[in-house]
Amino acid sequence: MTPPDPCFRAADRPAGPAPIGRRRWWTNAVIAAATLAGLGGCVAFEHSPVESPTCDPDLPGTWNLKAQGVAKTLRIDARCHTEDWPGLHEQPTALDLTGFSLGRDRYIVLSPADAQRAIGAQGESLVKAAPPGSVFVILYRVENGRASAWLPDSQRVLAAIATGELNGRKLDEKFPLVQGSAQAIRDTLSQRGALLYNTEANKAMVLERVLAPASKDSP
Repeated sequence: MTPPDPCFRAADRPAGPAPIGRRRWWTNAVIAAATLAGLGGCVAFEHSPVESPTCDPDLPGTWNLKAQGVAKTLRIDARCHTEDWPGLHEQPTALDLTGFSLGRDRYIVLSPADAQRAIGAQGESLVKAAPPGSVFVILYRVENGRASAWLPDSQRVLAAIATGELNGRKLDEKFPLVQGSAQAIRDTLSQRGALLYNTEANKAMVLERVLAPASKDSP
């Protein structure tokens, strides 16, 4: 069976009834894609905005992850590494959740190979389509024990590219590439973030911190 397109959206799932086996396969594919890159489509950035992504000190710990069709516990260590990311068929996969901050906005930076593994899709669709050195960037904000994350809105990005508000092009007619140097992309994220991320829309995922139980000796 053909593996899911990495830019697959839940809305693109074939309509009508399907055999139970196929329906289960589609459900798992939608879960995996929606967790990272399936909600609004894929958007690649020509260069990483930072040379060396770092670990956000607010991320390590235990979280309840909630996304479309996904609810599970995610454990992030002191290096912002997790072994619990939900991949295809709900099998956990390892992932580094490192990135950078611009004011209150924080970002996770993934290479095409990391994004491919995070999606859980078989094959190397993202790796082959995205130019060498390009990355995928997730926006998130942390407040009151909750981390809310958004994916770039591919339709919004394509519209901004068409009007010249963003510098970029289409990749294989599937998803846009935002072009520019590392500094130019940092400036774009800082000054034109609303052209990339629709924070008024539904969040791609929400992480709710799991607090350690109080000690019996606590007052």
